[in-house]
Amino acid sequence: MQALTGDFDEVRAQIARLLPRNARTAADVTRVMAALCLRLNGGRSPIALAADPERTFANALAATSGRTAEVVVYDASLTAIASAPDSVSTLPRLSDSALRTVIVAHTRSGAEVVDTPQGNQLTVGFPIGQTRAGAACGVAQLSTSTDAIDSVLSAERARLAVGGGAVLVVALLLGLLLTSRALRPLHRVSATAQRLAAGDLAARTNLPPTDDEVGALGNSFDDMAARIEASFAAQAESEQRMRRFVADASHELRTPVTALKGYIDVMRRGAARDPAAMDVALETMSREADRMRELVLDLLTLARLDAQRPMEPAPLDLGRAVDAVLDEGVPGMPAQLERATHGGAPVTAMADRNAMATIARNLLSNACKYAPGAAQHWTVAAENGWAVLRVRDQGPGIPAADLPHVFERFYRGEKTRAREEGGSGLGLSIVQGLAQAMGGGVSVQSVEGGGTTFTVWLPLAPALPQ
Repeated sequence: MQALTGDFDEVRAQIARLLPRNARTAADVTRVMAALCLRLNGGRSPIALAADPERTFANALAATSGRTAEVVVYDASLTAIASAPDSVSTLPRLSDSALRTVIVAHTRSGAEVVDTPQGNQLTVGFPIGQTRAGAACGVAQLSTSTDAIDSVLSAERARLAVGGGAVLVVALLLGLLLTSRALRPLHRVSATAQRLAAGDLAARTNLPPTDDEVGALGNSFDDMAARIEASFAAQAESEQRMRRFVADASHELRTPVTALKGYIDVMRRGAARDPAAMDVALETMSREADRMRELVLDLLTLARLDAQRPMEPAPLDLGRAVDAVLDEGVPGMPAQLERATHGGAPVTAMADRNAMATIARNLLSNACKYAPGAAQHWTVAAENGWAVLRVRDQGPGIPAADLPHVFERFYRGEKTRAREEGGSGLGLSIVQGLAQAMGGGVSVQSVEGGGTTFTVWLPLAPALPQ
């Protein structure tokens, strides 16, 4: 449309062609347009114009556009009075409303695409001249085929389609690459989860720590896998301990039960008629029954500790509780047994009375069994916020190879020692379990040939107000 507007403006500059040859000057253009205006409205021109000026005007417009535009000239009544080329009937025509707008408003019409037998035509109307009332004298309609525009648009559409397709393919490939790279950590997490499900508890994603959600997911997944592995390891260890405990308990109980059954069989075979044999059998059976009773009680104590049954610690005078056990005594107590309380003041611990008595009794029995006749020194003190019980004997000590295992269940320091002398191997395990259940602990220091020291520490009781 801009090209048609330029053609019309150029024709206005060349309107001198409508003048006679002896009066073709640029100064007469306005006069020519006014005369042409009169001719378009049926009046008589005051100047001499070339013959048929309307056709001349139309041909001038067509020639200026380079023969690419078709021109129709309408008068004020919207009647086509000239055209270039001459076949007005085959040329496009603007709508009457558009033509009237050009006449009345003296302004260019909007572009319209008109369908003709020769194809679509882009059509625009321009006002010719101007009356004293401000209206146009006529309309110059210029139209051009849209084939060139359509071909350009088609080429542009083809280029856009090809370019858009290429961009789409590149974007798709880049998207696949970026998506694959972004999902690679998630694939690693999925593969690690499958390995965990298959039983490989050591599988980890090992994703580098990042601040994004995928990095946080990988780290959380690895932490979860580590906890799962630790839980399974703890469960396996607990099951192994339980199997070992059941096996050891069965083995320990089998000995007294077998002895009892054997003596019962002996009595059935006639030993009951011999008073001396009867006394020996009954004494042995009583000793085995006592051993079995102690073993069962120890097993029950350990079962309670494993079940983590809550205790009720209360302020307890540690020195008095230990003295009560030492006064009661156990078989094989040495003649030299010293008792001491640092500072002479009572040491009050937060402890369970029965548990404390069991701890002291087991320590005493252990010292008497493994250091028979050796001097013992018992000390109660308050050290670094703890109530401390220290038992030191001057026995043969514990070999370095056995020292790390003294608190294990059913462990005996000397494998060749008879069961009658060595006991069941549960006493020190019970001491450790009870001390830990009351919030304390136990340790051992020993030098082979230089004696052994057991230290039990328990929480001190808070000071009571005066």
